[in-house]
Amino acid sequence: MASELLTIAMLGLLGLGVFSGFPVALVLTATGFLAFVAAVLIGETEFSRLGLIYLRVRGILTNEGVQFTSVPLLIFLGLVLNASGIAATLFQTLGQALKWVPGRYAIATLLIGLILAPAAGVIGASVVTVALVAYSPMLRSGYSASAAGSAVAASGALGVVFPPAVLLFFVANVFQLRIGLMYTALVIPVLMLVFFFSVFFATTLRNRVEVPLPVAEKPSFRDILSVLIAIAVIAAIPTSIVTGIATLSEAAGVGVFGGLAVMAFRGRMSLQRLNKTIVQTASMTAMVFFIVVGASIFSLGFNLVDGREVLVGWINGFELGRWMTLALLLGIILVLGFVFDWIEILLVFLPIFLPIFAQLDFSDHVGSAYFSKIWLAGLIALALQTSFLTPPFGYALFFAKMAAPPSVNLADIYRGAGPLVVIEVLLISLLVWWPKLITWLPELVLMNSDSPLLN
Repeated sequence: MASELLTIAMLGLLGLGVFSGFPVALVLTATGFLAFVAAVLIGETEFSRLGLIYLRVRGILTNEGVQFTSVPLLIFLGLVLNASGIAATLFQTLGQALKWVPGRYAIATLLIGLILAPAAGVIGASVVTVALVAYSPMLRSGYSASAAGSAVAASGALGVVFPPAVLLFFVANVFQLRIGLMYTALVIPVLMLVFFFSVFFATTLRNRVEVPLPVAEKPSFRDILSVLIAIAVIAAIPTSIVTGIATLSEAAGVGVFGGLAVMAFRGRMSLQRLNKTIVQTASMTAMVFFIVVGASIFSLGFNLVDGREVLVGWINGFELGRWMTLALLLGIILVLGFVFDWIEILLVFLPIFLPIFAQLDFSDHVGSAYFSKIWLAGLIALALQTSFLTPPFGYALFFAKMAAPPSVNLADIYRGAGPLVVIEVLLISLLVWWPKLITWLPELVLMNSDSPLLN
């Protein structure tokens, strides 16, 4: 009974702290420490074991098997690409390339999200960057406010789960999967999502005549070349990892070099811009690692009060069966995405639910226990990505409104996002029914490479 009360108290205190506006990292740290004190008071542990907190934090941050050094590099790469102004050029180039396709500017907006995938680890930066270059041309071309707003929000959310997005690093870390396999697992689903979104925009916008970009805004040969270099830089990161050429940290480092080369090639390299990018990277990296530390302390306290066992017992008590349990867990993650950022969900809540996922044996459905983990990890990543687009709480929707012109209101963006969420839910249902769409590429990679650099 004491464990159940302490579990409820921890979750309640966490929710209260988050809604009060305190920094999440501080809330996690304080809640975990108070749980440790409570565990001492009820006799679950001894106060002399306070050093466990230090050892746990140190163990996580110095774990050689977890390449945390790649996180600031990926964040820096995304910010460098943003600072290079590549998004505007990419939008113009794609708009010209797709001039015979209905809804071409909406489709170009979607594709920008894939190119800016490293920056999508911080979804606000990705959405705002896309909004600044795409809103005005779409509205000027006659797009409705709902179509333009939903395209911007969807573009920002797409990159969250497309390699080499930072989110996938943390998903792979929680499930103890090879990062190269995690990257390849999401390629087909995300490309399918882009295709379905593109078909939706092309269909709904097919009867509208689009005003072409002015001749003065057409991209030059130098612009097109810089776009191709940027695409090559982004594609080289997961490719080099999957082929065993480089580790994640090495690939990210080379990617940063390529991003800086793109910035210099476009004539946007300056000490002021570089300093601003470095400061932003340091700030975002500090935030991420502060949450990592807070989550580790919270997790320790939660384990000491037997919180995991309590939650597992509650869910198992419903006797739902594996499919309904999977649906329940994905639904919980979707709802958590309305309130918490993805990093808190992956570092705090997902480890709590991990024992429940471990009980769900889908080996017969997927083909093996290991690829079942990859399949589940892919579904979780897509459920999180869906939460960013789901009205009325989706993060991407609010950022799309924040960067929108005055003529676009939040209700317009909600209306435009509704059909896209339906498409996402249908895709997740298809992936549940046909897991090969997630596991086929990882299986192919694993069969053709024995390199330890996939880790």
